[in-house]
Amino acid sequence: MESRTVKLGDIADITTGKTPSKRIENAYGNVIKFLTPRDFNGRFSVTTERMLSDQGYQAVHNKVVSGPSVSVTCIGSDMGKVIYNRESVVTNQQVNTLSNFKSNTDPLFLYYLLSTKKKELLNYGAGNGSTMPIITKSMFSQLEIKLPSVKVQRKLVACLNPLDDKIELNRQINKNLLRLMSVQWNKLFGSLNAENGHFTDLATITAGGTPSKKNDDYFGGDISWITPKDMSLTNDVFIERGALNITDAGLKGSSAKLLPKGTLLFSSRAPIGYLGIAANPVTTNQGFKSLVPKRDENTEYLYFLLINLTSYIEGIAGGSTFKEISGAGMKSVEFPLPTNNQIDAFHNQVAPMFDLVKNNERQNKNLTKLRNLLLPKLLAGDIDLSNIEMVMNNA
Repeated sequence: MESRTVKLGDIADITTGKTPSKRIENAYGNVIKFLTPRDFNGRFSVTTERMLSDQGYQAVHNKVVSGPSVSVTCIGSDMGKVIYNRESVVTNQQVNTLSNFKSNTDPLFLYYLLSTKKKELLNYGAGNGSTMPIITKSMFSQLEIKLPSVKVQRKLVACLNPLDDKIELNRQINKNLLRLMSVQWNKLFGSLNAENGHFTDLATITAGGTPSKKNDDYFGGDISWITPKDMSLTNDVFIERGALNITDAGLKGSSAKLLPKGTLLFSSRAPIGYLGIAANPVTTNQGFKSLVPKRDENTEYLYFLLINLTSYIEGIAGGSTFKEISGAGMKSVEFPLPTNNQIDAFHNQVAPMFDLVKNNERQNKNLTKLRNLLLPKLLAGDIDLSNIEMVMNNA
């Protein structure tokens, strides 16, 4: 595949974002998306955690970037995340955004290309002499890439887009299912008139642990080991693996505990409130107060209960440097306790929907692996694109 070397600054305009000053009252509202590294999940920036108000927009109006654009995180350990913006956005100062592309550049191709360069970007930013890895606007504009013809770029996008479209469809289906189940939970339990109970009526509260990283025999096994950082990198409900696995020796040589499938994984610090359901037996570090249901039917009820009680749990957590909820604190939380029959009725309604959520998440993992396998081969020209239009038309 023939290509030429170009600098990013030669094929698009580059904008470094800006956060509205804290002195501005009511800077956040519903006028324009405010993109930060936490919003970099998926291909498109469909939604953001926060949007700017009119006041916020006016404060940073010179940093507004019209779509289509491609944003890249350019500071710290989050460096190298990439997202495509179809609409106008403002980003914070941790992000550089490419827009107003030259005619020889397909912005979606550039999104796919840059998404393969996370390690390269991190190394590039780490070599600037500062303590914190950072890629300035000037450095970013000088970054060189290999750019094939527009025709080839669009053929590559045509190969990858159907995979990402299916991934996004599955995510939207899951989002709608979870919203529907949340409405049903609130209908059944939101104003329940019952005696107060505690988590320990329905589950066993379990902490985790970290094997000594000085012992190489403790890591690299087959036992899933989850940390809050792992939870921060996914929106999945069902959690299978983290970045690291531990061995049987690591499990026995630490306070980590093997938790069964169906355990509610709830982060208890840094921050409080990451939540998922163990898709298989897992262990966690000490940043969790996990709930092991006493009955399988309790799992779905506890999932939405924890979502509804997270703000309260944060409020009773202790700590000065960072908030942490203790085991005793979790045991002290009170809520109207449903009967087993009420919980079973909810379980029977939502269990098929949870199964569909799990299947969609598993399918997305497989589709993501396929896309990530294809992408470097397509970029390297190892896959023949000459007949791709005919193949896609007949698919």
